[in-house]
Amino acid sequence: MSSTDQVWWRPGGRSPFSLDPTKRRLPQIASIVGQSLIIFGGPLIGLMTIRSYPFLIEDRTIYIVGLAGIVFWFVASFVLFGNKSFPRGMSAFLKLQFRAGFGLCMTFLIVGIVGIANGYRTPLISRDVAVVAKHTTRQSDPANRTYYVAIRAWSPSRTVVELSTRREVYDRLAVPVTAIDTPEAELEAMSDRASVRLTVGQGRLGLEWLKGIEPP
Repeated sequence: MSSTDQVWWRPGGRSPFSLDPTKRRLPQIASIVGQSLIIFGGPLIGLMTIRSYPFLIEDRTIYIVGLAGIVFWFVASFVLFGNKSFPRGMSAFLKLQFRAGFGLCMTFLIVGIVGIANGYRTPLISRDVAVVAKHTTRQSDPANRTYYVAIRAWSPSRTVVELSTRREVYDRLAVPVTAIDTPEAELEAMSDRASVRLTVGQGRLGLEWLKGIEPP
């Protein structure tokens, strides 16, 4: 057998997708199924939740929870997957890439499951909230842009969150147009200029989720 066959992704000349004949078959099959569900199902379920049951929480909370989840599952991967879990000869860099991908996919999976459990078939309520500003993304074609409004979602708190909405709602709002990267503190200091009607779900886990934004 040539030396070119003796690489980590083709140990002993085997296909990288074949089972290792020196190990028990059932644990290998279970591991492949579990990893496939996480790698492909995690992002899918997470994106479905973001689309159907997006949490109505502060922007900074989303970033903190997401980053913390990725770090937690990255570290947990060292417990779940020891060196023997990887093909012999696989480089340390590729192992780290796998662990980072596992952390990202697991975070999507957990967020997705929690979002569906929180939002599925929960009651909806509506309330009018203040709008302080708006902005769009920078695509040249307006039809491809995402339209955002900066609102005070939890009156009387002055906390501002930026939420995407339909172009028709965006165009009707006579509020200042701000830059995409406007600091949150600057938005919170702005005056209320208009209002919209939020329809939110009363999540069973105590987390509101956004159903839609309409004119008042």
